[in-house]
Order: sequence, then structure tokens, then C-alpha cells
Amino acid sequence: MKNYIIYFPAFVFILFSLTSCGDRGPTGPEGPQGPPGPEILPVSFEFNATLNQQNEFQHFQEIPSQIEVLEQDVMLAFILEDYIPEDDLEVWRKLPITEFNSQGTLLIDYDFTLIDVRIFLDANYNLGANDGFEDVLIRAVHIPADFAAKSQKVDTFLSVETFNELEQLLGVEVKRLN
Repeated sequence: MKNYIIYFPAFVFILFSLTSCGDRGPTGPEGPQGPPGPEILPVSFEFNATLNQQNEFQHFQEIPSQIEVLEQDVMLAFILEDYIPEDDLEVWRKLPITEFNSQGTLLIDYDFTLIDVRIFLDANYNLGANDGFEDVLIRAVHIPADFAAKSQKVDTFLSVETFNELEQLLGVEVKRLN
């Protein structure tokens, strides 16, 4: 009986070695396609900005926490330029906007980071009290990089002038957070 106990581990080892050797069987059929992963769609948010001497002609707006901005993403900003009540139509104009006046050239522009959007004035002259804007409505649009890459229209984002043109270019309705 002692001989069997001594040789038992060796017998098990040989048995497993023999069963794991050899050719692999044929590959089975491929399973069905799984559901697609979530697609992150463009989203917009609106805020009022005042640009005057007290805030050095700039407004910082924190990006809502529901929006995760990555370094590769695109952010566009539009200003509400007009409202046509008989058609209930808002006219949005993409920033930057260049205005010419008697003192020179005034630029309303924007930039963004991963956490905020900055709307600011820039001019080729010293800005004064008459150059400010009060409570302008801004719509910022976050376009995720993977969505932009799928649309294969990344270069054309810069040529878009209105919010409606942007939605047509993207082929989706941009969801508003507020």
C-alpha cells in the first residue's frame, strides 16, 4: 500500500501531462456581436457673461460637473446675437467676433481648459468703460474627441458660423444641460 501512495502523485502528474498535450481542436463559431458601448454626444450649457472694467473684461464660467472634458475634446462658444419673436427664432453667432469702431478693433473671444470657459475682450487700443458688455448670453458646446473623430469633420468645426450649422454638421441635436 505504501508503494501506491508514493507513486500516486507521479501517476497524476503523468496523466495530466498526457491529456494537456496534443493538437488543439477546431475553432468554434464566433458569437453574436455585443451591444455597442455608450456614445458620448455633444452637449451644451448656457450662461450670462458681463465683460467690464471691474472684471478686467473677462468672465470665467465653470464647466458643469456632468461634462467631462478631455484634452483632445473641442469646445465652441456662441453668443446670442438676436431673437426674432415672430418666428420664435434665436440667432447664435460663433466666437470670436471682430467689431470695428472709431477707436480700432475689438475682439470678443473665448478659451477653455478642462474645468472652465473664459469669455474675454481684446482690442488694439486701451479698453474703457464704454467697451463693456452686460449680461450677454453665451452657449458653450462640448464636442467629445471620439464623437468628432467619428464624424470625420473635425477641420470644418472652425468654419461653422451658427449653432444651427453646427447641429447640421454633427448630424445630431445638441443636448442642453440647462
